[in-house]
Amino acid sequence: MSNVVWHDLECGSYAADLAIWLELAASCGGSVLDVGAGTGRVALPLARAGHRVVALEREVGLATELRRRAAGLEVEVICADACDFALAEAVDLAIVPMQTVHLLEDLAAFLRCTHAALCEGGLLAVALLGDGVEPFELELEPDATEIAGVRYASAPTALRREDGAIVLERRRTKSRAGATQSEKIDTIRLRELDAAALERAAHAGGFHTLASRSLPPTHEHAGSEIALMEARR
Repeated sequence: MSNVVWHDLECGSYAADLAIWLELAASCGGSVLDVGAGTGRVALPLARAGHRVVALEREVGLATELRRRAAGLEVEVICADACDFALAEAVDLAIVPMQTVHLLEDLAAFLRCTHAALCEGGLLAVALLGDGVEPFELELEPDATEIAGVRYASAPTALRREDGAIVLERRRTKSRAGATQSEKIDTIRLRELDAAALERAAHAGGFHTLASRSLPPTHEHAGSEIALMEARR
């Protein structure tokens, strides 16, 4: 349960990108693969808009919760790694929101799997880190929520560049009635990947790059460059 709470707390409130995913899904007019779907931040709005969604999520707890939340919607949840998956039926659009691509262990393998999952001429849209990534070494105000009397708080404590990665640290604290029950530092490593490097890898993987889109930063989140690529056989 805790991984669901932390995921929702740290990622679930971001909505600045939803319009572009809905727009792309409408223009493609078919099914959508949501890579790194989590608990359904993007998959559920897409399904409610009438799209058939395949939600790919490697964490069992998040995938299980997404299945629960998607009850009654046309959402197929697949618990698998984005670098090693296959679909029974091709999709028209694959999206990789919220810089998930920077977490992937094997970009070439991901592109191979995604190319195979897309129909001829299908579109791949990938969110890359854009503007607004500034290193810091101080504890910021936490995001917090209370569930069944337990307060969950997640406070960014540092962001730095090291060894070809952007490292984000957060202090995760659980407390009840003001008394701390547990506290740990959670670390996420986002591998450096710019549009040029992604384009080279995409060309080698059978994609043709199209004009990119941009999402400006918000107060709480870095901006994104949305790289668009067409699958060709």
